[in-house]
Amino acid sequence: MSRTAQLLITIAILAGGVSATMWIKNSNPKPERKAPEVVARLVEARELERETTRPTWPAGGTVNASDEVSLAAQVSARVEWISPEAIPGARLSKGTLLARLESADFDFAVKQKQAALAQVEADLAVEQGQADLAAEEFQLSAAKLSASDRALVMREPQLAAARAAVASAKAAVEQAKLDLARTEIRMPFDGQIMSRKVSPGSQVGSASTLFDLVATDTFWIEVKMPRAFLPWLDNQHAVTLSQQHWAGKTRQARILNVLPDVDSADRQVKVVLALDNPLSSPDSDVPPVLLNDYIDCVLYGREIIDAIVIDRRRLNDDDSTWAVNTSKLVKRQLDVIYRGRERVWIKSGFEAGDQLLMSQLDTPVIGLPLRVQAQGDKP
Repeated sequence: MSRTAQLLITIAILAGGVSATMWIKNSNPKPERKAPEVVARLVEARELERETTRPTWPAGGTVNASDEVSLAAQVSARVEWISPEAIPGARLSKGTLLARLESADFDFAVKQKQAALAQVEADLAVEQGQADLAAEEFQLSAAKLSASDRALVMREPQLAAARAAVASAKAAVEQAKLDLARTEIRMPFDGQIMSRKVSPGSQVGSASTLFDLVATDTFWIEVKMPRAFLPWLDNQHAVTLSQQHWAGKTRQARILNVLPDVDSADRQVKVVLALDNPLSSPDSDVPPVLLNDYIDCVLYGREIIDAIVIDRRRLNDDDSTWAVNTSKLVKRQLDVIYRGRERVWIKSGFEAGDQLLMSQLDTPVIGLPLRVQAQGDKP
């Protein structure tokens, strides 16, 4: 076979293969182009309900004594006796005798002042008799005198001086008795002894401190809160107190006053709380509160009626939040009543069917398809 014939046969075979390939390709069914399926993201959301609740503000403060005094002597003398009960830590009632100073000198002073009083009272009696006699003589004489001359004749200046001497002597007696009474050192209120500064035989003066005392019927706690909470603060509502080592127990304090100045460091409002019977009784289940304790407190505001309460982390800086409605992401602009540290009270802004979005979206877009996670769904 010639080379030309072989070439023609080869070309014919190749042409047939190409034709067969094109026929097979054109005879196969063409796939239909489909739009990509949009998968709704699974998220957490919660229902929104209106409620009436009180906003709260957590705070804390240090316990101070409502009354704290350094009990000093009011007279100068030597300490004669100290009560065995007058020891640091003792809880004593008002009027309890703590110590006694030597009183002999003060006893003598009382007797001297009483004797002096008796003397001037006798002088007054004599002067009164002389004045009565002068009055009788003047009446018999029927003399016409000026008012000043008549007063001299009637011995009115001498009588006034005698009466003044009696009044002065009586005051001296009362002062001497008062000094004698001050030799007994007593508790000025129901309280506790913090420290004792003297011992029997100590010489004390009118400015010498004998005992440091604190009142135990009420302790004060100063706490701070932001200015924004002040309009909502309910002064009549009890304040809840707690400490970590109280094993879940709490106590109640009352708001005594809001101080007229703010803290110079953080510009917060200062509130003074009063805790009655802070030490409680030893056999009571109520935890005792001691001076200088740091106490956690919860302040309560006035009730906010018919509001939606959400976590503050769900509120954006522009007072908006993300919600789910009809399986799509929506953004709502809210009317905020009050912003707490952890929660926010909303007056309006949500629409019917809204659920608050609880999941964090990296790039939230309005209208994004979402599927709210039901119980048993896997995120």
